[in-house]
Amino acid sequence: MIYEPELLRRLVAIVETNNMRAAAEMMGVTQPALTRSLKLLEAAVGGVLFERRDRGLHLTALGKLVHAQARHLLREHQLAEAELNALQNGEQGQLRIAAAPVWMTTILPPAIAKMHQRFPKLFIKLKSTNYTEGVEGLKEGEFDAFFGGFQRRESLPSYLVRKALFNAKLVIVANAEHPIHDRSAAAEDLLAQTWLSYQSEVAYLDTINATLDDTAEISIGANLQCDSMLTALELLRQGDYLAVLPSSFLNSDSGKGLKIVSTDLPAIRFASGPIYRRSLEANHAMTMMLDLTKAQVASLSNWGAEFS
Repeated sequence: MIYEPELLRRLVAIVETNNMRAAAEMMGVTQPALTRSLKLLEAAVGGVLFERRDRGLHLTALGKLVHAQARHLLREHQLAEAELNALQNGEQGQLRIAAAPVWMTTILPPAIAKMHQRFPKLFIKLKSTNYTEGVEGLKEGEFDAFFGGFQRRESLPSYLVRKALFNAKLVIVANAEHPIHDRSAAAEDLLAQTWLSYQSEVAYLDTINATLDDTAEISIGANLQCDSMLTALELLRQGDYLAVLPSSFLNSDSGKGLKIVSTDLPAIRFASGPIYRRSLEANHAMTMMLDLTKAQVASLSNWGAEFS
């Protein structure tokens, strides 16, 4: 019962609208019919999916799990239909790709442009995001692939594949005229600076804090947080901020005017590459894009990255 696409679509509609009447209108069915569908689904999974509160419907713990699986299963169903249509009408369909800024600005554009020459009917939707949001989007069926750094190596659902292409390096950066470049910065020097954090209040800063001397009484905190990488880089050029960023930015046009801060801290590295739906391993467009991104990464020899 849980694998019936129509029941899953109705569940997703209820979650999106948070209202049974609105969900019924969205799905083109009567409200009693929608209620019956919900009860069928609850019977299939063996529990209640929603609880009513003052501000509408709220998913139970079981409901959150079933909703995530519903979005995943519906996306797999869409991909299967796209594969069948491709056999009849030529390669088409949609790929929804999330990526970290380094991938979005440097690696993916040339790879996607070449892939589109081979598959011109394919629609590609790109979204810049971080690792946490990318993986959650994959689990919920929002994305088909995420390209970026694996800041964590937690286990993934069996329907996802993770492939490391290279080891990225995190460095502390500042504008080239920052006085901190006059010496090798010790822990107390770093703690005294004004810090910019990209994407969240901690982001990469926690990796630096983890490497600082255990005797340090305080940790580095962000004085400024920015969600846009282009804005963050410009702020670094204009102000006396420090930030922790992948070294690859300094080896591209985006890194002009910035310089790595010399410290005695150990190098911080993490794997980077794609995480994607296992069902896409037979997809010709996805296979080609994986090959192209691997070639693009290998061509960037000035990164100083370690390649897998």
